[in-house]
Amino acid sequence: MTMSESEDMAESASPMHRSIGLYAVLTISIGAMIGSGIFVLPGIAFKIAGPSVVLAFVLAGVVVLPAALSKAEMATAMPEAGGTYLYIDRAMGPLMGTIAGFGVWFSLVFKAAFALVGLSAYLEYFVPHPERPVAAILVLGLVGINLLGIKQTARFQIAIVTGVILVLVGFVAVGLPSLEPSAFQPFTSQGIKGLFSATAVVFVSYAGVTKVASIAGEVRRPGRNLPVGMLISIGFMMVLYAAIVVVIVGNSPADALTNTETPMTLAAENFLGSAGVAFIAGTAVLALLSMANAGIIASARYPFAMARNSLAPPFLARIGKRSGAPSAGITATGVMMILLVLFVPLIELAKLASAFQLLVFALVNLAVIAFREAHLDWYKPEFRSPFYPVPQIFGIVAALLLLTQMGILPVLGAVIFVLVGVGWYRVFGKSRAVKASATRDALRLREDARLVQRSGDAVATAGRKHILVLIRRPTQPSRQRTLIRLAMRLVEAPGGRIHVINFDAQTSRSIPTEDDHQRASSLGIEVTTENFTDEDRRGMVHSFVEREGVDLFIADSPQELGATRHISRDLRWLREHLTCDSVFLRNRAVDDIDRIAVLGTGGPYDPVKIELADHIARYEAASVRFVHLTPADSPPGQAESIEKYHQQLGQILTVPWDDKVKPTDDLVETLTDLARGANLVILGAPTHRFHLVTDLADRIAEAVDCPALLVHTPTLEKPRLITRAIQWLIN
Repeated sequence: MTMSESEDMAESASPMHRSIGLYAVLTISIGAMIGSGIFVLPGIAFKIAGPSVVLAFVLAGVVVLPAALSKAEMATAMPEAGGTYLYIDRAMGPLMGTIAGFGVWFSLVFKAAFALVGLSAYLEYFVPHPERPVAAILVLGLVGINLLGIKQTARFQIAIVTGVILVLVGFVAVGLPSLEPSAFQPFTSQGIKGLFSATAVVFVSYAGVTKVASIAGEVRRPGRNLPVGMLISIGFMMVLYAAIVVVIVGNSPADALTNTETPMTLAAENFLGSAGVAFIAGTAVLALLSMANAGIIASARYPFAMARNSLAPPFLARIGKRSGAPSAGITATGVMMILLVLFVPLIELAKLASAFQLLVFALVNLAVIAFREAHLDWYKPEFRSPFYPVPQIFGIVAALLLLTQMGILPVLGAVIFVLVGVGWYRVFGKSRAVKASATRDALRLREDARLVQRSGDAVATAGRKHILVLIRRPTQPSRQRTLIRLAMRLVEAPGGRIHVINFDAQTSRSIPTEDDHQRASSLGIEVTTENFTDEDRRGMVHSFVEREGVDLFIADSPQELGATRHISRDLRWLREHLTCDSVFLRNRAVDDIDRIAVLGTGGPYDPVKIELADHIARYEAASVRFVHLTPADSPPGQAESIEKYHQQLGQILTVPWDDKVKPTDDLVETLTDLARGANLVILGAPTHRFHLVTDLADRIAEAVDCPALLVHTPTLEKPRLITRAIQWLIN
């Protein structure tokens, strides 16, 4: 069974049937490791380390062990969630999830490209050809097959893996007696630095061992079979890899070994006949083709998964109607692979694949630390990594140290991909993603008491002392009256002040209405008005807020069309620069209100949202509904912690309330559905400063079928420095 098929089943089966036993776990885990790492890398690594390349393969396995333990633990805690990207996203939030998603995708793509270049080299034994163009043609062929939805069957994959293992064991058994002991002298001919550099390069050989955790939901007794299967797989492959490399080094001329891309056929020439060499080459071609195809399938799932989590463009989540395959993800993967096989040298492919995998494994170890230190009720793995946190710390430090031994290009590539991941998330994904994670939950548990207390204090106040209302064309008079109505609901009575700045000459004499003035006077509220004809006065508004001590700014936010784009720019500028809280009305005027929905996507509510919801609901005799979304694959305990938070908020409200917590893959559609029946929704204002980027808040406001208040709060009390640093990372 390929990893991609297993992941497909994990996504589609509900509930999933636990039919995979220990042997299948071993087969999948070992099968994901056997490939270009052993068929191509021994010669490349020998050039770097000399005979100590044997030890390099063993050390690489030791560095992989902590990540295997960590991923086995997370898989048994979240057996319904699959994939490194998802674990890291759930542990540390969408920013780290984005970096991990890019890292896993790049490592899989580089590994698959590396396999195809190696395959092309072994194919040279049968048919002379230009290696790189043929590798590119093979990419096109595999992409075409995958777009048609044709995948390996489980039996075929098991047969391939079993057959390759038997061939490799036979290669070792026949080759050991013909070793030349002098080939291993001196053992560390390139020094310790060469040994560590080679370890970093061959690290990619073990990259697939943890992928079996992605199908934890289908494994029988996952608390036992996953960790046992991973550990046996690593141990077996460490021994097998070392034995194969011993045979290769002991049966190959050193000069030839440093310059070959087909080390197994080079060694086989010394102890097998031409038929045996052809058999080894054919096995390599078949194994590498199978692994490259599995790599394309697996790597295509990561853009698909990120798109479903709103961290990549929606078109990457498209699935072929006939094939059921993630066609856009497969195509993007294929384009990247063609560029790699045509233009990137073989050794750099190996180094870059290892570099990305080292970073990902470091994040896997960090994810377990995040889960453990969060002390969340729902995180209850059947298997716990022994001697925590020693293996995890060792795994992180060792991975980063090995990364420094790979030369400038792989390190630079790793740094660039991290920066690209951060930039991509900040510009594209931040406003779209569900910001839920173990780290965020832990911070929320520590911050909730403070925020609930602040929300209670805000609810208990009589209202805002000084509110500024901005009226501009082309806001309809009915919406202008809504702005005044909101101000009247939120201002302190008696003693509060509402100041109206009106740039609309047509309504300057009629809004506020005479009734508004009379009601304000009866409540002891002061209402003042300034009328202007100059529309370009955002600086004047800013100065007024600073000078007069305004504590709430209310304005209408029109749909951004060509004629209103300058207004949207002014409002964005005011939102970013005003020192007071801001409220922006979207969609249409507010009529009768009997239910207010307060929307959230992961984190705790801003106390200002709670204040506004309670004050408006109190005067309108309405109820409040708290709505929170969690990722579709989040554990049930995560929803329970949010519901407890809602209950704390409900205790401080002065109006009836209820709540809805729902897992989802489609934020906008689900929030729209849960807000249905509300007459007013309250949500956070857009966070992007780039007007070309459509923020999640904008998309929700456009989708809901009722007026929306977008709230921006620049003056929230800042948590401690270390908390802010963690929040920056997970947000």
